[in-house]
Amino acid sequence: MKVAIVQMAVEQGEFEKNIAKTEAFAKRAHECGADIAVFPEMFLCGFNYKKNLDYLRANGDAAQAALCNIALKYGIAICGSIPFLNPSLKQPTNRLVFVNADGTILSHYDKIHLFSIFNENSYVAAGNQIVVSDTPLGRCGFAICYDLRFPDMFVEMTKRNAKMIIICAAFPNPRSEHWRILSRARAIENQCFVIAVNQCGHEDFANNKVKYFGASAVIDPWGGVVAECEPDAEDAMAFADINLDEVEDIRAKIPALADRRDDLY
Repeated sequence: MKVAIVQMAVEQGEFEKNIAKTEAFAKRAHECGADIAVFPEMFLCGFNYKKNLDYLRANGDAAQAALCNIALKYGIAICGSIPFLNPSLKQPTNRLVFVNADGTILSHYDKIHLFSIFNENSYVAAGNQIVVSDTPLGRCGFAICYDLRFPDMFVEMTKRNAKMIIICAAFPNPRSEHWRILSRARAIENQCFVIAVNQCGHEDFANNKVKYFGASAVIDPWGGVVAECEPDAEDAMAFADINLDEVEDIRAKIPALADRRDDLY
């Protein structure tokens, strides 16, 4: 399986511009033989919650439909996080979607852990389900940004036999070492592949400018970096060929998962 990681710089609130960028990346990833292109958190819009909500109310699922059309057009799976407005909720969720290469949404995950430091919980409805899905690429778990700091969630995905975990993020400076260490730790302790894709570029929030550092990577079950994008490299891509059979080989060599004492903790 060939994975493309897309370290996209997002234009805040500009859905149509970001959709056009997404299509260009998907086309390039397809031409390079990738089976899936993984994008960052909120890659179609950024974090202007008011503009995002206005767009969703005016356009419904148009952005999600655009991703499906792109996936179908180029025959490539697409994964990333976008805002999604459920009619039963007053606030949108931060939703990671896995769009199949046939243009259908195979699975989705609504972000569970909301980043209260940035008041995400004031504008976004929290999800309440951990998600692991069978995909044409293998059994996959999903996480978004702040989820990375909650290892129990990843253990639960591993118990559900996830062989790889996709993390879509918008980790800003100055926490680049946290991103690198925690991404590799989640791969090592769960003996699975981690595909960790982070935004690059910056966003303006009133008087505060947030800079995202990138450092997107594909990490193997030993914690080794298979492919990565350079830190601070805007609109960068990297590719990795991964074999999920390695997961069972490594879990057999070091049976840490089987040796867990779930009766005690």
